[in-house]
This record gives sequence, C-alpha cells and structure tokens, in this order.
Amino acid sequence: MQIDRLRRMALFAMVVRHGSFSAASRAMDLATSALSSAVSQLEKELEVRLLNRTTRSLSLTESGQLYYEKCVEMLATAELAEELVIGGAGEIAGRLRIAAASDTAQKIVLPALAPLARKYPKLLLDILVDDQVVDMTTQAIDLSIRSGWLRDSSLVARKLNDLHEVLVASPGYLERFGIPLSPDDLHQHRLVGFARFTEPATLTLKNIDGHSTQIALSLGAMTNNVSMLRDFALQGFGLARLPSYMVLRELEQGQLVLLLPSWELPGAGIYAVTLKRTLQPPKVSAAIAAINEYIAAIQ
Repeated sequence: MQIDRLRRMALFAMVVRHGSFSAASRAMDLATSALSSAVSQLEKELEVRLLNRTTRSLSLTESGQLYYEKCVEMLATAELAEELVIGGAGEIAGRLRIAAASDTAQKIVLPALAPLARKYPKLLLDILVDDQVVDMTTQAIDLSIRSGWLRDSSLVARKLNDLHEVLVASPGYLERFGIPLSPDDLHQHRLVGFARFTEPATLTLKNIDGHSTQIALSLGAMTNNVSMLRDFALQGFGLARLPSYMVLRELEQGQLVLLLPSWELPGAGIYAVTLKRTLQPPKVSAAIAAINEYIAAIQ
C-alpha cells in the first residue's frame, strides 16, 4: 500500500473524529481544502462514497462507517506505538481520552486524575461525559469507567471495586411517610425509580445472615440520570437507591437520611474498560491505578 494512501486514511479518520472538515482543520492546523481533497481522492481510489456532505452536516455512509472503523484501528495502533516508546523513557504524557457517565466523571474520574495531571504536566486529560455506553473504537477512547454489570465480551474490563449502594430519603419525606424500620415497612413508601434498571420499582435487600427479600414499591418519580435521582430524593419525591459516593456530603449534612443500615443492596461493580491490547500505555496504567486508589478511599 502506498504511504500517501495511509496518510489519506489517517486524515479521513480525523475528519470523522472531529465531526467536520473545519473542526479537523483547526485541530490539525491543515487547510480545509487539503482535507477535503484527501477524502475525495480516497473515495476516487476506493470507488465508493465514504461521506455524505451537506453545507451544514457530515455523515458516514454504510461503507464509510466500516472503513472508518479500520482507519481508527490503524491510528490507535500508531498512537500506541508512540506512547509505548515515550513510556519506555519513563514519561507519562499525551492525550488521555476517558469516557464516563456524568456522575462518575464528576465524582470519581476528575478528582482521582486531577493530582496525576498536576504531577505530569505533559498529560492532557480529555474526558468524554456520556450517560450512554460509547463505542471506544470509533471515538478513540483510551479508557472507559463504567458501573453496573458488563456484558460486552469484545472489551477488556478490570473490576476496580464493588459499587456500594445505599437507600436514602430526605428528612421532609420521612416526616410525612415515616421511617421504615424493616423491609416490610417499605410497602407504604414511594421509590424514585432509576430507568436503566430492568425493574426500577423493585428493591432487593439482604441482611447480615444472608436472608434476602424483594419489595415492590410505588413510584414517586423516574429518571435515567444518577445525579437527578439524588436531586429527586432531596426534593422529597421518595426513597432512592444511590451509590454511596454520590451522597456522602448530603448524609453528613443531614440533607438525606440512611435507611435500613443493617440491610444491603446488591451492588454492582465499577470497572476500568479498555480495548483488547496486550500492552497498555503508561498514561492508561497510571490512570487506572489512580482511579482505583481513589475509589477505595471513598467507599
């Protein structure tokens, strides 16, 4: 394959990554016309249209999507080679692109990695906040921090810690509806449902003896966002099941009350997810270690 073709493939991938020719032009300090010419030449060589272009938008064709995924893999391999060489010199540097849900990004990723970034000024944190699971290949993600139960076998997931969840409610809500002292008392209460759960109105609890019980509650509100789930609880819409790290301050300040402390919710896990790579760049390894240490400290 010609070297010029490889360059055009890289330019095509960067245009798609940045979302437009103008954005890629600014990021790469190349003329928009040069990028457009490179993509057009690539389409001519392949005899297929890769992009649908309008004056306001740019989108991949079906063939373009398939081709882009392979171009991204090529770029990732080249970037990894460079990072490993830099890392061989003992330097943690370069862009570190991390994907996380909004609550995880704000409560875990940023506070965990801020000291690392200050220690290594050549490390550039690039945090993609998205409450949906992102495609790590096409969006060039180095590391994804996820919570829950993972099923994607095409990725490498390392469990950092169990996700400790608690049942809470506001003092105002408890004044109106009473404080539940046992799981049976929950039947008279409302729950703020988390829409991502299969059964958002159901709680499963287990005590120290291993006895478990499942309670179905009426819903006081629904949301698909963990921060909004906490805010609903603060406003007195009902009981809420939340990760403990999301409500530490609210519990300390008395804005929320911990309920049924002798019963546990079946917590999931917090995972560091990477693409299948035999070696990780030093920046990724350092980030995983920092996040792991931070989670252990706040759990």
